[in-house]
Amino acid sequence: MFFRKEMELTGHLSPWYTRATYWLYHLVSDYGHSYWRPIAGMVGVWYFWSLFYALHFMARDQLHLCMDRVELLLSAMGLSFANIFAVFGFYRRFPSDLLADPTFVTVLLTVSETLLGFVFLFFLGLGLRTRFRLR
Repeated sequence: MFFRKEMELTGHLSPWYTRATYWLYHLVSDYGHSYWRPIAGMVGVWYFWSLFYALHFMARDQLHLCMDRVELLLSAMGLSFANIFAVFGFYRRFPSDLLADPTFVTVLLTVSETLLGFVFLFFLGLGLRTRFRLR
């Protein structure tokens, strides 16, 4: 509790350009004490990036790779899941039909989602460590 209050006060007393980092740290992980916020963040990233991938692949007219739009959406959801949990190596299980000729937008989407996934996994680890710490 004291660490949270100290971080909150430091955020209020810091210059305007570093206040945003303290605010984001509080919003995403409650200063490392919450494990529900990173889980909600990962679910939100998975949902929105799945929609981005599906719309991007439909705009690139890659429906010929799949049977219908539902299968394309499921493939986009699988790609999004593989990006978030890239540290576990799910890319080996994902069919690479959709990523055969990646564009700049596809690479930008996958890299940004992988980075966000690492951040949320780190905050999840902090929250779980704090939750199960022996006192």
